[in-house]
Amino acid sequence: MVLQRLKVFPKNAYLVLNAVIIYVCLPALTLLYTTEIHFERSQILPILMPYILFGISFFFFKIIAPIAQFDRSTTGALTLTAGISSISFVGFPIFELLFGKEGLQMGVLMSQAGSFVVCGTLGIFTASYYSASEVSARKIMKDIFQFPPFVAFCSAIFLNILNFHFPILAIDILQKIGSPFTILALISIGLQISFKREDLQVKPLLYGLFYKLMIAPLLIFILYFLILGEHTFLGKISVVGAALGSMNTATIIAITYGLNPKLASQMVSISIPLSFLNVGVWALVISYW
Repeated sequence: MVLQRLKVFPKNAYLVLNAVIIYVCLPALTLLYTTEIHFERSQILPILMPYILFGISFFFFKIIAPIAQFDRSTTGALTLTAGISSISFVGFPIFELLFGKEGLQMGVLMSQAGSFVVCGTLGIFTASYYSASEVSARKIMKDIFQFPPFVAFCSAIFLNILNFHFPILAIDILQKIGSPFTILALISIGLQISFKREDLQVKPLLYGLFYKLMIAPLLIFILYFLILGEHTFLGKISVVGAALGSMNTATIIAITYGLNPKLASQMVSISIPLSFLNVGVWALVISYW
């Protein structure tokens, strides 16, 4: 809102920023990190958490939409922003604070092999599905395979299978290209946030926050702690990861595909501050198990 009042950016500057993020920063980061993904079977639970929550999010809002009378744009925005946690931007410092160096290392793996992959694959599928006036498998597949981060992801997986590693110079270049991502995403979202009474979408916002901050961590707690009996570090960090606010990248994708941009921006800007309190509550809960 401050950026909007300063009026130092053109009205539609966020479109240019989003283009830089989607076509430049994200492909570079995808190539950089996905080629280096390696994990053991024992680490599968934290990595699976983002996939589980996004899958349930898709069906949850698909069922809720006709009951709450949400249009396709709103349903898509909620699925994306409530279905994926901000593992890196918000999660890394929290994981390190709660679990030390081991927590940060697991957070990186949870982000690279989990939330980042979910966003660049299932997230694009969802965005294409809800942005189309008529659902077409051909259009959805075309959108997915023309989405630069997904192309980079496929290339990186191929290189990973070949056990290819970028030379130090290439790593340095990719890091420099991808490094502006966080600040550009924050500026882009900041340019679109509006808490004016006429812009605030209370009903869908409450549904989105309810799923993101309450249902998501509760589901992982029930599944990992009560059903699987995983009262370990892996179970605990999975619950904390599920309790985090919305992912910036998912919000950018929702906005890029025209999925209720105002709601998407409100979800990330409100869920992230609230998630600090949410994480505190869940940290206390899991400390007794």
